[in-house]
Amino acid sequence: MSDVKTKIMEFLGSVKTVSVATCLNNRPSCRIMEIQKVEDNLKIWFVSHKSSPKEEQIHQNSNACIVSFNSEISTDIRLYGTFEIYDDMETKKSIWKDELAPYFEGGVNDPEFNVLKFVPERLEFRDMNKGSLLPEVEICKKGV
Repeated sequence: MSDVKTKIMEFLGSVKTVSVATCLNNRPSCRIMEIQKVEDNLKIWFVSHKSSPKEEQIHQNSNACIVSFNSEISTDIRLYGTFEIYDDMETKKSIWKDELAPYFEGGVNDPEFNVLKFVPERLEFRDMNKGSLLPEVEICKKGV
């Protein structure tokens, strides 16, 4: 794993929520979302309500950006990529946690329960303790 990916994996281990921007009429639409799972290849999993405006936005334009800042360690990330929407039971079961029950009354079978996977294409990591205003950048290979 590259140095930038390693730093971002460590960073994501220190935060529970991130700011996620999707596209709405060619403008950013941003919200806070809770990370459900991060894979070694930096694919990030979230949950969503099927009727959420963000799902329609993703259907229209899957491009997205994830941004987060951890003030305790003075570092931030910016990840550019695309979202994929999953509503198959196998994926839902792999992501489901009992802590989601208050948001999805029907549990894993709730018709509103959907899963989103963010696939990164560009990674940016900035450590302000090192005094640099410019982030370390890595472009991801497709499918990696």
